[in-house]
Amino acid sequence: MMTVAAIAAEYNPFHNGHAYQIAQTRAAGATHVAAVMSGNFTQRGTAALAEKRARIRSALTGGVDLVVELPLPYAMATAQRFALGAVSIAEGMGCVDVLSFGSESGYLSILQAAAEAVDSPAVVARQSELLGTGVTFARARQQAVSELCGDEVADMLSSPNDNLAVEYIRQLRRIKSRIAPFAVTRIGARHDEKEASGEIASASFLRSLIRSGGVDQVRGLIPPQALAALREALEEGEGVFREEALRPVIFGVLRRMDPASLSRLPDLSEGLENRIYAAIRQAERLDEVYSLAKSKRYTAARIRRTVTAAFLGMEDGYGASDTGAPYIRVLGFNERGREILARMKQTARLPVSDSLAYLRRLGGRAEAFAELEARSTDLYRLGLPKVGPCGWDYTAPSVRNI
Repeated sequence: MMTVAAIAAEYNPFHNGHAYQIAQTRAAGATHVAAVMSGNFTQRGTAALAEKRARIRSALTGGVDLVVELPLPYAMATAQRFALGAVSIAEGMGCVDVLSFGSESGYLSILQAAAEAVDSPAVVARQSELLGTGVTFARARQQAVSELCGDEVADMLSSPNDNLAVEYIRQLRRIKSRIAPFAVTRIGARHDEKEASGEIASASFLRSLIRSGGVDQVRGLIPPQALAALREALEEGEGVFREEALRPVIFGVLRRMDPASLSRLPDLSEGLENRIYAAIRQAERLDEVYSLAKSKRYTAARIRRTVTAAFLGMEDGYGASDTGAPYIRVLGFNERGREILARMKQTARLPVSDSLAYLRRLGGRAEAFAELEARSTDLYRLGLPKVGPCGWDYTAPSVRNI
């Protein structure tokens, strides 16, 4: 009997913690694992360390059976929209039984209580009051839940993975999905910790090691086959993304924009466009832009997402009020992944293809999303040692590890 688990991930890069999550998910009964993976840009608004095909290869050798793409408007977004996109794809596959996610606490019942709490009218009303004092959305929500539901429930909103877990559960509840949530307790290094704990290290620490000394610096912290796949992809000429190569281009784009055009970017509100407009005219480096525009209300991650969205041409929202992804794009698979795809031919509720060109021809939101994905890849590749021509995303085949 096939039991399909879905995991939303960035795999930036794939590491032992991810392999552990997959192993725990399989131990709980999953026979097949599908990853809904971000493309070349991440939730924080930064470019991925390695181009997505390198990360797909690592995932397929590290235990994932099928990789599908989380479209950019969800991949580079708030936790709520990231979860909305991932859940809409898992639901759209029509054959997913379990949604597996990492959690600092591992307390599924309390995570579910938190998901229910944040949608309660009383919490929403108190949260609105607190937002009026100038605090961030995250702080206002956690304080409102703490006041009305207690610290145990509110604590689920205090750490990145638990907070994202709450959002996954909220989205599953919202659409009354039959998909069961499954929390895997994180082990080893905490999120963003700057050192390894045994054989587990945070993705941010691994990225810093690879940037400073190459992939050999992370031996033992990434599964051997996944490390070999990453090394091979980098040696083929893709290389590690270099943000400094894009700095003049990003500044050029931003300095041509006025507050009105900035205001059409996703997640812009409450005068943030004016802070970014002023910051880009004073700063000489991107980190200066982020620090100048940051405030008690606007987090650095939100500023980074806005700056990157401007660079990628994401004006006019790209479906900011929509209810989910318009298609399922297949990025790679192995033999078990092929079995999932065969099942999806009978169950999928969204168009499915490994051809972005085909998905573009569907028109409407699918066309807009596909064009944005292709453009973002063309712009991302400006930061690689081997740039290549435009249109790469339309012609690159899916990765097959069979």
